Amino acid sequence: MASKPLEQVTLADLVTKDDLKNLVTKDDLHREIGSVRQELRQEIGSVRQELGSAVNLIMGEFGKLAARQEETSAVLARLVAKSEGMED
Repeated sequence: MASKPLEQVTLADLVTKDDLKNLVTKDDLHREIGSVRQELRQEIGSVRQELGSAVNLIMGEFGKLAARQEETSAVLARLVAKSEGMED
């Protein structure tokens, strides 16, 4: 191959057949992007489910705490009433 001035060198001059075999087409890219998007949607769905479960667990614990607080308040009210001589 004869030398060319740098301004005349094209990509075709620099690429080998093996390089061309490994090129990715637009269809390949679209297919891969679609696959990644699908995986991402599935992961997001899983995270949402796990987050929903966690929120439900936390809300259940808040409910238990509220019930305990109510019981404690009732016991405390009875103790105050007894200490002041106003038993039931």
